[in-house]
Amino acid sequence: MEILKSVVVFLMLAAGFGLAGHTVFWLLRYIAIGRTDDRTRIDELSDRVFGFFKYVLGQARVIREFGGLLHFFIFWGFLVLQAETIEYFIRGFVDDFRFGQLIGHNPYHMLLLLQDVFGLLVLIAIVIAAVRRFVIKPDHVPQSMDAAVILALIGGLMLTKFLAHGAEIAYLPAGFGEGELGWDATFTPIALATSYLVASGPESALDSTWLGPFYGVNYFAHIAIVVFFANYIPRGKHLHLIGAMPNVFFRKLEPGGSLYPIDLEDEDAESFGAGTLEDLTWKQLLDTYACTECGRCEHYCPAFNTGKELNPMMIIHKLKDHIKDKGIKVYREKGEDDFPTLAGGVISAEELMACTTCGACVSNCPVFIEHVDTIVDMRRYLILTEGEMDPEVSRTFRNIENSSNPWGVSNSTRGDWAEGLDIPLVSELDAPPEYLFFVGCAGSFDDRAKKVTIATARILKAAGVNFAILGPEEACTGDPARRIGNEYLYYMQASQNVETLNGHGITKIITTCPHCFHTVGKEYPQLGGNYEVLHHTKVLNDLLREKRVQVRSKPQKVTYHDSCYIGRWNDDYSNPRETLAQLPGTSVTEMSWNKRQGLCCGAGGGRFWMEEHHGKRVNVHRTDMALETGAERVVVNCPFCMTMLTDGLGHRDATMDAIDLAELVAENLVESSPDAATDPAE
Repeated sequence: MEILKSVVVFLMLAAGFGLAGHTVFWLLRYIAIGRTDDRTRIDELSDRVFGFFKYVLGQARVIREFGGLLHFFIFWGFLVLQAETIEYFIRGFVDDFRFGQLIGHNPYHMLLLLQDVFGLLVLIAIVIAAVRRFVIKPDHVPQSMDAAVILALIGGLMLTKFLAHGAEIAYLPAGFGEGELGWDATFTPIALATSYLVASGPESALDSTWLGPFYGVNYFAHIAIVVFFANYIPRGKHLHLIGAMPNVFFRKLEPGGSLYPIDLEDEDAESFGAGTLEDLTWKQLLDTYACTECGRCEHYCPAFNTGKELNPMMIIHKLKDHIKDKGIKVYREKGEDDFPTLAGGVISAEELMACTTCGACVSNCPVFIEHVDTIVDMRRYLILTEGEMDPEVSRTFRNIENSSNPWGVSNSTRGDWAEGLDIPLVSELDAPPEYLFFVGCAGSFDDRAKKVTIATARILKAAGVNFAILGPEEACTGDPARRIGNEYLYYMQASQNVETLNGHGITKIITTCPHCFHTVGKEYPQLGGNYEVLHHTKVLNDLLREKRVQVRSKPQKVTYHDSCYIGRWNDDYSNPRETLAQLPGTSVTEMSWNKRQGLCCGAGGGRFWMEEHHGKRVNVHRTDMALETGAERVVVNCPFCMTMLTDGLGHRDATMDAIDLAELVAENLVESSPDAATDPAE
């Protein structure tokens, strides 16, 4: 009988895990079709290992929301209970095996207690998760039979574990326990309680005629579920159990939101951007295996929330399905590659162009999927290879090419806003200024943004900051071109600016535009432009805290809108709020979605220059959130957010007005400050 049991267990494990291993091999083979990543992905090893412990074992991003707490207990229960599962496997060949024989009684008792407690926690979490998913049904949690199967399988593992263990306790004759098996049932209170349910008592020898078979049924059922699970995981939504751990380890460590350049001088390149799976890196393909289907990316996506074509989770799932379909047909069966292109084929142009590159998907993803990089790579293919773009995008590119700004205004007038303010041009100075005030296109040409520029300049002058501007020498950073997908135009603009900045010996820069701040500070280093770049929200906070500028008190109720390229992409939520806290009489009421979960204004990713043709306008949706606070003013720190929210307020005929943080400070500025110094960053 024991030999038969061993043969059955061996066949189950060999066949089951052999088939699962074969499936996983081909899944890995499919992502190997991606191109080699220019980054090693094993640099800064200590950060990667620490991140693995924090985000995989610690589930740091997962537990940010309630559903993640359930996942935390299920995940850790799954890990802790692997010891018991392995013990079951070994018992198929050594009937009375216990880990206590290897590690000793006391450590084994602690392990048994952990397994017992976590088994119960997992069962509770499974029930709550099932109620939440299939009864409460949160909008961002997808309903699927796959999820029901997984919950049922995990629940089955826990039930068979407790039933088998309970039957085992009940089957033991009196006095047979701690001494011979290294096992004291009092350390497994849940299993001990279960033993009373399957027999008349925990040590009832009278029930041995059926308790043995009952144990055997649950023992083999447990192993069968484990084997089935091993084969189901790589075929369903829980593929992330295989993909998430390496995806976290190989995550992007470069500055958040910085796009990778492409080699525009590659003479052998037949196309630029991602037109096929082979144009994406293996890491971008691995992203698709890591998706947990938690729905957080779509829940916080401004495009999805306002009825656009884009759903970031479905982008990843379409790619995953395409990988499997093409992998099977082309790489496994050696068939013809007659699949459509990625951009404009598998993923429609409407989906790709709806993205604001706000980073809500990336920031809220528990497994570090890099949606934006992949979307921009496909945009690059549409723009650079196919030449597919809307008329307004074409006009924007043409304006940048001809006038060095998206407005198409003569660049010779870029410094006209400073007339009469006694602000020097860098070209007029004998030595570089302490700071360059990089004004940006909006701050130079947009009438509303010019007021912010002037307010900022007033504050800097009141604080005695040594600064100058480039005037006509300044050009568009190239941010809108790059985010839309025109890497070539970005390269031309950025190279021109880097040459200018380096030529003047600029080392420190202040800007009021988050997009200029982000591009110059995080992406210009790719082209040899290394500068200390400060956004004016930090400068204002430092100047107020150090009392280098002084303000009068003014009672007012405001709400604050986080710009994506200062908030999510640069993780700065404190400077603007600390600045507001230093304005006497100003009270702040947060919007329902704020900080990491704040909703984009709709202007990022070059969307400022495109029309919205579907659904609700993103800026109006964000405006409605601001109006819900009952505040008198909505404070921003970005010229594009200013335009979008001002437009949204006009659309709602609201009395609330939009104001930049610099304007709020300048309104009550005491122009002379005796403690004015030179360096706002010190």
